Amino acid sequence: MVTNGRSAPEAAIVDPRESRDPGSRPHVRVEDLVRGAAPAGERAPAEAGEGSAGGERALAEAGEGSAGGEPLTAKLARRTVPGVLYERGPEEGYLRCTACAHRCVLSPGRAGACGIRFEKDGELRVPFGYVARHYVRSVETNTIFHVRPGARSLTFGMFGCDLRCPYCQNWKVSQALREPEGEGEPIDISAVDLVEVAVAAGCGVLASAYNEPMITAEWARAVFTEARRRGLVTALISDGNTTPEALAYMRPVTDVFRVDLKGWSADQYRTLGGRVEPVLAAIGEARGLGYWVEVVTLVVPGFNDNAAGLRALGAEIAGVDPDIPWHLNAFYPRYKMRDRLTTDPAFLVDVAGVAYARGMKYVYVSNVADRVRELSHTRCPGCHEVVVRRFNYETQEVLLSGGACPACGTPVPGLWAPGAA
Repeated sequence: MVTNGRSAPEAAIVDPRESRDPGSRPHVRVEDLVRGAAPAGERAPAEAGEGSAGGERALAEAGEGSAGGEPLTAKLARRTVPGVLYERGPEEGYLRCTACAHRCVLSPGRAGACGIRFEKDGELRVPFGYVARHYVRSVETNTIFHVRPGARSLTFGMFGCDLRCPYCQNWKVSQALREPEGEGEPIDISAVDLVEVAVAAGCGVLASAYNEPMITAEWARAVFTEARRRGLVTALISDGNTTPEALAYMRPVTDVFRVDLKGWSADQYRTLGGRVEPVLAAIGEARGLGYWVEVVTLVVPGFNDNAAGLRALGAEIAGVDPDIPWHLNAFYPRYKMRDRLTTDPAFLVDVAGVAYARGMKYVYVSNVADRVRELSHTRCPGCHEVVVRRFNYETQEVLLSGGACPACGTPVPGLWAPGAA
């Protein structure tokens, strides 16, 4: 298979209902992007204020100018460059985007389900040269525990998402094109300048998160290329709804693939706007490509808090590699699920215990630190001594010796030392 002239692995078989009918997904026209129209059947986004000036950015021919009150969609349409992750076809003038597992077929002038990758004048236009937000925090706040514990991480994100999770913590960014309450301005910045911010802040890790990074893979690759040049570890914080082509494209400059595995059933993923099969496949594909992989499942009452289903998820992860860390996180009311109760920590402890009993080596419950402190630590799978001690997403003590337990010498997998994988 060739992806825009580049070799790529053969794609997985895709359900035709998910990919081959150009009208099967909420595509929008480029002129609607410029005016700020939302995909069919969705609410239009609120108008944002004037965009920031300066920096490196690519301008689409449509929607140029930055008058006050310009819709966010227009600003984003102008901050694009020609993309790489696509194929020609299936008909003349059509493109098939390969950044996410939707594999949207884009007819002339149309955008995909994400609303930010669109066809224009025979080419795919993709986001580039801006961030929606960025913060410097500990790497553990990305729910990554086996990578440079205690290191500072610059985490950045853009606008847009391929899924529509009703409990999204970062919905004002990820769902900004769908929600009137979405907020924020694109901040123009070059890859070099963004990495310089990370280096100046003393970061050892640079991560793409907040929205789905694989739908902005071309920008993430540019940033990660510079980050690797400066010696930083790079991480994708992803919903996992991606493709072998996108994973292969990002692997040369990416160390970590941290996946949100949100459920186990077709009905659960249909609620979110996706399918579970591509996510499970991506976990295996990423591990096979040599990414360091960690998996997070947010346990939401009334949605995916079924003990048998969660045990099945743990078995799926262990079947790929029992060394993959699995984080079971508690839900807190937010976004469209403010009426739900917070997850009972005791339930998470029970699920973690079963996962350990069935062969998983690293299972964490880490966002209820006031009640479940011991499951934030990394323990040696051989002698069960604590080798990394944490509290509330902060590393307190690293006891590893050369990546192994100092008590019994058992290796503990991860990216513990400075430098890329």
